[in-house]
Amino acid sequence: MDEFFECPSTCKACRPSIHGPSRHVCQDQYVGDPGPICRPWECCDLPSCTRSYPPTCRCMDEVDKCAPTCKSCLPSRSRPSRRVCIDSYFGPFPPACTPKVVAAGGN
Repeated sequence: MDEFFECPSTCKACRPSIHGPSRHVCQDQYVGDPGPICRPWECCDLPSCTRSYPPTCRCMDEVDKCAPTCKSCLPSRSRPSRRVCIDSYFGPFPPACTPKVVAAGGN
């Protein structure tokens, strides 16, 4: 369900996205292990995801520099020297960048 401005050259069934006519979805199907998850960022501490299936997620982390895979990197509203990648993707909730602190006495 990844959306592209142009489908990869390996796609045999490229169709317009239902979310926007300028985007496309490769509808090729295959049997086997799922492919890699293509997110604009590897991890996220402040995700914002819809409750749809699959969810649409964005990462609101403020960073020094956006990942090379980010297509829309904008200055943060609260701190213009920091950047926020406003790209979204369809897929599972992203992993956290910063490990959660285990409660004192926890195992």
